[in-house]
Amino acid sequence: MSGADWTDLLGRRGTRRAEGKRRALAVPAPGAWLWGAALVLAGVAAAGGAGVAVQQGHVLPLERVAVTEGVDRVAGQELRAALAPHLHRSLLGVDIRGARAELEAIEWVGEAELRRAWPGTLEVRLDERDPLARWGEAALLEADGTRFEPPPATLPEGLPRLSGPEGSEQKVVGLFKNIQQLFDEQGVNLAALSLSTRGAWSAELAGGVEVALGRHEPQQRAERFAAALPALEAREEGEMERVDLRYPNGFAVAWGEAEQAD
Repeated sequence: MSGADWTDLLGRRGTRRAEGKRRALAVPAPGAWLWGAALVLAGVAAAGGAGVAVQQGHVLPLERVAVTEGVDRVAGQELRAALAPHLHRSLLGVDIRGARAELEAIEWVGEAELRRAWPGTLEVRLDERDPLARWGEAALLEADGTRFEPPPATLPEGLPRLSGPEGSEQKVVGLFKNIQQLFDEQGVNLAALSLSTRGAWSAELAGGVEVALGRHEPQQRAERFAAALPALEAREEGEMERVDLRYPNGFAVAWGEAEQAD
């Protein structure tokens, strides 16, 4: 989609202009276009018709709309629908502020930047959101805890699952990143973290191991457990199924049945 020519948004007249420019053998330098445009505006203004000339697209006609950054999760049709109401036959008449606001209303778009590139191109740069984790069933979270809800069909697979009461997104993300770093050092992935309405924390490790962190000092309890993981994994009782860290000076582990050797 990057660099796409969306002149069809301007109608047939705009398309013919764009094709004519593409057939040109030489394109003047940007400075020449600016001086030329200034002279045209000055001449038209003297005749009292500058507004009409811009309205009709005689001055700096908009010939091309280009997305200058690659976008992965925003459909071209969605971008077109957001941009179309704010375009104009003239580059000078494009509603930059309105187009930016409508683009940033798209759930996957974090920030949009639009600028006029003389002589006739509107450049659009989109900063897509980068999700850290799932939030509940239908939402995603960025690394700073910002929540957004894109179309269900665009939700990525394999993200950690986070949940908590309304307004706890940043708190949950903060603890998740701290605990995930602890487990990363042991080669273990943190698959889920949740905060209950009563303030109790629970987690799930990759492989389905359930971890009860309790309501108090969840990070310190996770640190104690992460430090003991190498010794626990070296034991032969079987696979860990559940871990209860809600003890003042230790924790309890529930083991599955050990596999019998042939």
